[in-house]
Amino acid sequence: MVSNTEHVETQKEKYNKLRLECWNNALHSFALSYIFDKKAKKNSFNTNLLKVFGIVVPITVGATAMGYDLDSNTLKLIITLAIPLTIFQLIFSVFAVVYKWDDVLAYSYEASQDLSLLSDEFRKLGNLPPEDYSELDQKFEVLNTRFKSRSQQNTKYNISEKELRKGMRYGLREFQRKCIGCKEIPNSMKSSDCHVCGKF
Repeated sequence: MVSNTEHVETQKEKYNKLRLECWNNALHSFALSYIFDKKAKKNSFNTNLLKVFGIVVPITVGATAMGYDLDSNTLKLIITLAIPLTIFQLIFSVFAVVYKWDDVLAYSYEASQDLSLLSDEFRKLGNLPPEDYSELDQKFEVLNTRFKSRSQQNTKYNISEKELRKGMRYGLREFQRKCIGCKEIPNSMKSSDCHVCGKF
């Protein structure tokens, strides 16, 4: 038979383990939020650059044609410069379509915000948990289901090992946790030789 004291200790261990899980998920959510924020910024720059070239090049040619004679050397020079830029834009557009930059951009913004919110909620639950284990377990399961659902969606958008290591470093620095690889608490985002939180 298990004594009441042993039962209480077991419940306390389970309670503390669940709180630790809250903090772990808060860190992982925070790290993934950072990764998708970086993806969003990168894709936003690429799509905006594509839009700029799509507008600036034809407008420049059209404005020059309106302002100068059709046989002018200025217009010929602008057209000569516009041709390679147009080819570059077409190649860039193919990459945008093939790699679905618009889709990645939209998802990255959504995932970054959702994961940041999840991190905050896991953090609050770990920091100020309800006293009753069952209530803590119930709230954790609700958040954990959301986290697993988001993680499944994330698999559609390739996250490289390099990005994961960078995200881990960002999370460890924010939560002041020791890396399981180098046993250090990162104090900057400068890459290290660690296979867990470096080499990016």
